[in-house]
Amino acid sequence: MLHLVVNPRLAPLALALVALAACGADDTPAPTFDVVVRVSGDPGQPVGGAQILLGGAKVGATSAAGVAKLRVRGEEGEQVELGVACPAGFRSPPRPLVVGLRRLSDPTKLPEYEATCLPSTRTVVVVVRAEGGPNLPVLYLGREVARTDASGAAHVVLDKAGGESFELMLGTGEKGAEALRPKNPVVTFNVRARDDLYVFDQRFTSEVRRVWKATGPTRL
Repeated sequence: MLHLVVNPRLAPLALALVALAACGADDTPAPTFDVVVRVSGDPGQPVGGAQILLGGAKVGATSAAGVAKLRVRGEEGEQVELGVACPAGFRSPPRPLVVGLRRLSDPTKLPEYEATCLPSTRTVVVVVRAEGGPNLPVLYLGREVARTDASGAAHVVLDKAGGESFELMLGTGEKGAEALRPKNPVVTFNVRARDDLYVFDQRFTSEVRRVWKATGPTRL
């Protein structure tokens, strides 16, 4: 039997070399996987400048076409979470994308994942049709934002957050409109998650006041 004799003074160095060799054997880097993330706002509207995050660190950003191509390191079948930080004017999704690391059978294609950056505000257009109500102020938060024309028509444009509600009033307190009924009608609108058109349709009637004059006895 062959015995290896090591100088006691060199024993720590020999142990360090053995440990280093053992570590090197397990230090093979994990493979990489290419994935594509597509970010859109409204359907068919790409969002550029959205940051893609892995572990809180930026690993890519979408182009003007709303596409980010990423290379992620990991093991086959592993799942990683990618956060999406939307640019200014958009709301970031509350949950990350769960991406499975895999290779497709067609090497020319890459796994694709989709995220949505909804606009922070929506353009709201309200068409006012006030039958019998010409030259009336349209009030929002107590401030005049439009006025009906001679036919009772007007329109209002506002930027509002999706899911928010707001009110518009047709003011009947000005001189010449005191007899209109109903008085100061109000309509509440609920903003949907898209740019949209709403209608404020109101019909007015006029309350005619009769003035009775005192008369004396009728002569026969």
